[in-house]
Amino acid sequence: MRTRCLGIVLATALVCLGSAVWAQETAGPNLVQNPGFEAVGEGGLPADWSGPATVYSRVTAPVRSGEGALQFVNSDPQRYVLCSQAIPLEPGKAYAFSVWVKTEDIQGSETGATICLEWYGADGAYLGGSYPPGVTGTSDWRQVRGISGRVPQGAARCSVTCYVRKGMTGKAWFDDVEVRQWLAPVTLETMLLKPNYRGLVMPEVRQVEYSANISFGDSGLGPDDVYLRADLLSEGSERSLKYEVAAVTGESTRAALSLRGIAAGSYVLRLALVRRSDARVLQQHTWRLRLLAERPDLVSYIGPDNNLWVKQADGSYAPFFPLGMYWSGISEEQLRTYADSAFNCLMPYGGATREQLDLAHSLGLKVIYSVKDAYFGSTWCPAEIKSEADERPFIESRVSQFRDHPALLAWYLNDELGLEYLPRLEAHQQWLEELDPHHPTWVVLYQVEQVNQYARTFDVIGTDPYPIPEYSSRRAAAWTRQTVQGVRGARPVWMVPQVFNWGTYRSDPQEKAGLRPPTLAEMRSMAWQCLVHGAKGLIFYSFFDLVRDEQYPFSEQWPKVKQMAAEIKPWTELLLTGDTQTDIGVREREWLHWTTRTQGGVTYLFAVNDEDRAHAATFALGREPRAIVLEGLAETGEVATTDRLRVALGPHEVRVYRLEW
Repeated sequence: MRTRCLGIVLATALVCLGSAVWAQETAGPNLVQNPGFEAVGEGGLPADWSGPATVYSRVTAPVRSGEGALQFVNSDPQRYVLCSQAIPLEPGKAYAFSVWVKTEDIQGSETGATICLEWYGADGAYLGGSYPPGVTGTSDWRQVRGISGRVPQGAARCSVTCYVRKGMTGKAWFDDVEVRQWLAPVTLETMLLKPNYRGLVMPEVRQVEYSANISFGDSGLGPDDVYLRADLLSEGSERSLKYEVAAVTGESTRAALSLRGIAAGSYVLRLALVRRSDARVLQQHTWRLRLLAERPDLVSYIGPDNNLWVKQADGSYAPFFPLGMYWSGISEEQLRTYADSAFNCLMPYGGATREQLDLAHSLGLKVIYSVKDAYFGSTWCPAEIKSEADERPFIESRVSQFRDHPALLAWYLNDELGLEYLPRLEAHQQWLEELDPHHPTWVVLYQVEQVNQYARTFDVIGTDPYPIPEYSSRRAAAWTRQTVQGVRGARPVWMVPQVFNWGTYRSDPQEKAGLRPPTLAEMRSMAWQCLVHGAKGLIFYSFFDLVRDEQYPFSEQWPKVKQMAAEIKPWTELLLTGDTQTDIGVREREWLHWTTRTQGGVTYLFAVNDEDRAHAATFALGREPRAIVLEGLAETGEVATTDRLRVALGPHEVRVYRLEW
């Protein structure tokens, strides 16, 4: 987890592009009036711009071009003011926007001098915006750019703003503001659905399956204008061994390619979106495949059901549900405290020695080993990595030391690194596949809208919603759904729910006082929201924050976290291996999250309330069960049987009903 701003806006995508591409995919005039601050307005401000003259003013030096620029001067970190202009943005369209910025001693914990677009409803309600990171410190002229999401319907007033982020001081100058319509290109997102693990095709499998999600953007094309072509290539060759085409059925298409007659070996699946009129390939992606002559004997693997299967002492395999927490370093005293709980694994940022792995194993704990910092130039990169060439030797040394240790569960490969690292992230994933075929990799992102773009960089994915106290606990459900959808349900999801207090990441006493950890009820609700929406593991953030929180002592918080884990553990095997019963239904409600599992003629209904007030919902069961037993986390008891079940949930409550047929 990076120490993220509580107010981060995730509803819009920010993209950095080369100037040539930027120019090709924008259209129409610059929508900004007086974009170079040439015209003089009232009170020392540039014409057409509004802001407090105590901070903003028009100056004639320094300038990037022309004879004017906008100046920002602020020495008070408590003062946060903006300089804006209303602009005519159209709902349904996206916009590219930019400004040139020069800075002098811009200080503070935020991202500096920047630009943003915002939109508001007719009633003045904020509807969203787009906020690229800015420039800090002292810098010569640099361009800050962003691309908004599509302006929502109902946006009645839109604005462009030049400003310095909240809590920052120093001087900044702005020049040459530009806002133009962004012509979104055709985009193709693909996912290898089967096989779902490292491209490994088992001997009995006769085809591969894939999905293609297509956005036609502003191209004017539609499904009838294109088709999908899947080619199987020998590794290292462009020669197609076989191909099949598929019609595009809409924004999302599923298709398959037969593997009959293909010998064991390494291959590449190439998926192309082709325009019918001229057979031009608009976009294409590749996926690595390895067709196996025999089923491998692995210590652990991801099964077709997205479960982690671990080899037992008798040679059989059993599903494993990772229930753990993030750690920093490992101490024996703390590890023994932790082992006295329902948790079965941990992810220590600082890695682990062989002695620490031995101790974890003796206590019945698995370790997710972190190599997430092995990227030259990243914030926490080890000093021994002095160039990108040092990255593989570093990883090889860790893998060779620990891949055979019985405590090892998985490798932690990425903690929220951005798309600029994508080539290296993909390389690291390939290295781990080569160096350790027995343990999966896991990565965690806050970039929940970009999960699909990272799909070649992990075996297991997680995202980390931390909404409390500023936002609703519902974010846990929303991010889990979005993460599962991002991998099209074809990769395991180990989510990272919040148990920590944001105050441990704040230094200002007043700000710390307004923050708190989740309550037990909120923690429970968020965990179960993740579970009912498809999480195959939960690694909570974080044990070390519980230890270091002076405002909410460990002695008070740890028992709550232990209780929550103890409530989850008895259900994990059923959640992993039970079937979903499809004839049970309920009217959809925002606050309600639910799922079912059936095993041995018994169905379990899990229902979760994500709000801090009571609710009730009535489920249609399809038929009348022989018995209904409430097995809630706080109470039990029999319920009258009919073909309908009324479920009453208190604030953030979770209930489990056993339906016997």
